[in-house]
Amino acid sequence: MGVIGVGAIGRHHAQAYRNAPEAELVAIADIDEGRARAAATELGVPNVFTDYRKMLKMPGLEAVSVCLPNVLHAPASIAALEAGKHVLCEKPLATDVASAQRMVRASRKSGKRLAMSLNLRHTGSAQMLKKAAESGLLGRIYHGKGGMLRNNAIPKGWFHRKEFAGGGPLLDLGSHILDVTWWVMGKPRPVSAYGATYAEFGPRGLGKGDWGVGYEEGPFDVEDLALGLVRFEGGETAFVEVSWAVNAKPITYSYVCGTEGGASLYPTFETFRTDGTPLTMEPLQDSNPPVRFIQDLLADRPPVGPAEEGVVVMKMLEGIYNSAETGREVRIR
Repeated sequence: MGVIGVGAIGRHHAQAYRNAPEAELVAIADIDEGRARAAATELGVPNVFTDYRKMLKMPGLEAVSVCLPNVLHAPASIAALEAGKHVLCEKPLATDVASAQRMVRASRKSGKRLAMSLNLRHTGSAQMLKKAAESGLLGRIYHGKGGMLRNNAIPKGWFHRKEFAGGGPLLDLGSHILDVTWWVMGKPRPVSAYGATYAEFGPRGLGKGDWGVGYEEGPFDVEDLALGLVRFEGGETAFVEVSWAVNAKPITYSYVCGTEGGASLYPTFETFRTDGTPLTMEPLQDSNPPVRFIQDLLADRPPVGPAEEGVVVMKMLEGIYNSAETGREVRIR
């Protein structure tokens, strides 16, 4: 295994591979040589690169995690796939639909796996609810809603610069909470989106959080609050709202509503029925995304986060952005 990018998220991937009996972490790459060597020393990684393209030429390297700024997900993943490596890419899959589709085409052409690292899908509660929904326990799921409202949490680093991030919390957090809500709903096909975005704190230098490393110079040119409503082919709907900075109580929530029952993943796992009777579900364990990626590869099982599904999520997010820009509902094709 190799890891491309060893910032905060890349370190998580590297540590997971280091501890997994199924994997051997043999290389890391980061444009910051000092950061790369520090990670290599800490984790006992023998090979360090400042150019991931050189790392991809290593004999024996079979798969990589891509943990770079959002705009680099597509070029790095495509390069790895073309070099014959399986790829686990951090979310969001890309910063636009066209790039995400190119990634999937590269995966199919190479015959190598491209999957997304989606933490929320890997929780035991999400796996349990997904299994219950597929069994029909909730009936027909016709509505879902998910939100991640943070009130003083603009990340450090490159997140506030569109040239690196592609967008603000809609890409950063929406790619998590909309994804897991849509996934539990049964992944219906989106047909339209309506949305709005705001940037009320970041441009004034307010709302900075403590996650990440340093603050890049440059303008704050992404949103700090976004919301959207997605309509699906069968008449279902999903609402999403996400923020880095807003004058509201911080909360993470995800609900799905079915004809026979409903449930929330966040803020706590609960089930609901109009008559108050309980719903019984089989508890499942959390899994670690990088480790599960390796286990699924070795067992020839489908990944938890297939890239093709990441394309659909990207269509929803891009639709919300397009709607926010035009001020009207937009079609998703």
